[in-house]
Amino acid sequence: MPTAKETALSACRKLMEPIVGILLRNGITHKELTTLCKNIYVQVASQEFGIRGRPTNLSRIALLTGIDRKEAARIKESWQNNDESQTTQHSQDRLTRVLSGWHQDIDFIGKDGKPLSIPADGDLPSFAQLARRYGGDMPASALLKELKNNHMIENDTTGNLCVLKRYFVPAQSDPGALLRAGSVIHDLGNTLHHNLYKSNDTKNKQLHFERRASNTQMPPETANAFRAFVELEGQAFLEKVDAWLTAHEQPIDPNNVTTKPSIRLGVGAYLIENIIPQEVTSNEAVTNKLNVDIATATATKGDKHE
Repeated sequence: MPTAKETALSACRKLMEPIVGILLRNGITHKELTTLCKNIYVQVASQEFGIRGRPTNLSRIALLTGIDRKEAARIKESWQNNDESQTTQHSQDRLTRVLSGWHQDIDFIGKDGKPLSIPADGDLPSFAQLARRYGGDMPASALLKELKNNHMIENDTTGNLCVLKRYFVPAQSDPGALLRAGSVIHDLGNTLHHNLYKSNDTKNKQLHFERRASNTQMPPETANAFRAFVELEGQAFLEKVDAWLTAHEQPIDPNNVTTKPSIRLGVGAYLIENIIPQEVTSNEAVTNKLNVDIATATATKGDKHE
């Protein structure tokens, strides 16, 4: 029977395969990844493994990570000054808020419930006012440029701006797309980490919702229909979530002065599509499917769900 450490390493291999694929496509070598991993080891050990709520001291960091105290101290000092992904995620959240407001705010939708075409400047309704209401401290010109560059909005025949998408997703060639991918994996990883460990460490800490529905016996010709089904139903679900969050959010102070603490809430959705290797026999494929269903049946009371 494998040890807990062996099981964790096996799970990590599965986790790292798509990540390494992204890194290789961007010229990241294993040495550069090793350096990054050392930094993250020190960061996580510093933030999450202190005793009785105190910060983790260097001796304990060295013991947990296998990195000597001098190197751990150097890393700890450096990583605190470099958090580009968090800044980028904050900017992307602002862009999504602008798009969402354009789809939901009664000042920016018509009688038919659809987003209005609006001028860039001027009184309500205009993009300048939309940006002021939902863009936080980001200049309207910067928001407009970013949304146009990523084909989220365009000018109509009258010169007004019309919105094309409800959520901000950067183009694949945009470096922001890579940082967003890291943010998505980070969100999912945090949910799994919480459910595996953190919910047990703290009293009255509930599990975070995390489910999958999949089937390993699907004919390839059903893939296109399933993608279309998920696009339609998934988008409708996320729009309901977005409407709920908007209805319950704290009002934005026009002077960007925060009077109450805020948290980030949300839900993610993703499509699953894998080619089953030919060397896996039909019996093995069925066994894999049943193992998944049986392992989670008591938690979800549903077939083909996790």
